[in-house]
Amino acid sequence: MSSQIKETSIQISGMTCAACANRIEKGLNKMEGVEEATVNLALEKSVIKYDSEKLNNQDFERKIQDLGYDVVKEKKEFAITGMTCAACATRIEKGLNKMDGVSMANVNLALESATVEYDPSEASPMDIIQRVEKLGYGAIIKEDKMESVNFRQKEIQKQKNTFIFSVIFSFPLLWAMVSHFSFTSFIYMPDFLMNPWVQMAFATPCNF
Repeated sequence: MSSQIKETSIQISGMTCAACANRIEKGLNKMEGVEEATVNLALEKSVIKYDSEKLNNQDFERKIQDLGYDVVKEKKEFAITGMTCAACATRIEKGLNKMDGVSMANVNLALESATVEYDPSEASPMDIIQRVEKLGYGAIIKEDKMESVNFRQKEIQKQKNTFIFSVIFSFPLLWAMVSHFSFTSFIYMPDFLMNPWVQMAFATPCNF
């Protein structure tokens, strides 16, 4: 099988001097499948060219941790839509785990969510969302979803208030209109409701 050379970058924490960077660089270069690894102390970052058939980001993370340093990672939860069975969850999970920069992805069908741990220098939440969408599903960051839900609830309440306001101001106009029919002439109607200025005063707030 022919090798597939890829390049990845990993953010590293815990380095204090050039010796630290050299130690990590040597350790990474000794791994079978690594073509070239460089570590930049100033940027606290390593760039690795490797055979993707033999290694992945998780292997590099374990190596760096074994050497006494740590890898900078972020974790986010995404709400997933469109899943109908366990096969859907498995497909998304495999697709996310194959992404450059993603060290761990777990998809929960019951909760309709995905937990993704990733290197922010290699991947972003938008990259993850786009990967899920390419697989045929939908995704949104859970914090964003909560903001969206709150916004929707506020909008619904606003519409309810507007409706109640409109009902109150429209009722006198409806009262005046209905009382004009011959079969409803028995309904009492105050004379001031026939005043066009009064009717305009009730109608204007509703229009705006």
